[in-house]
Amino acid sequence: MSPSPVRKHQDLAGNLFTQLKGSIKNQKNACGDCSVVYELDWILDNTTVVRPDIAVICNEKGDFITSAPILIIEILSPSTALKDRQVKFDIYEEQGVKYYIVIDPYTKARNIYLLINGRYKEQKDVSSFTIHNQCAVQFDIDAALSELGEE
Repeated sequence: MSPSPVRKHQDLAGNLFTQLKGSIKNQKNACGDCSVVYELDWILDNTTVVRPDIAVICNEKGDFITSAPILIIEILSPSTALKDRQVKFDIYEEQGVKYYIVIDPYTKARNIYLLINGRYKEQKDVSSFTIHNQCAVQFDIDAALSELGEE
């Protein structure tokens, strides 16, 4: 069994989850059946399961994610960084995840990708993400990182 993520990873995930959840809650009428989930398995097929740190999903009622989330955030850990940057990047791109955000809590670097014509294109300085129609979630990565403090 793999150890759970370290505190810095958990704190950042909690900060971002709280921001996203609040953004969707404040737009309940516009966002409809969308929600934010934390470390919920996404079952792609009988042999492939991934567990994003944070995902925004719509129209999912079961205990697991069964279709592509709109937005996924992965927070890097030394033991998972390569998998998040390569394996999951390729899976999420192939499966049609609209936004993929990778954040390193140690260097405070972030990469924000938007799926355009089936390929991820890196975006700069984005804080608002269109989920559908009138629903756009906002969150502040810098604020979430600043709450971690220095080590």
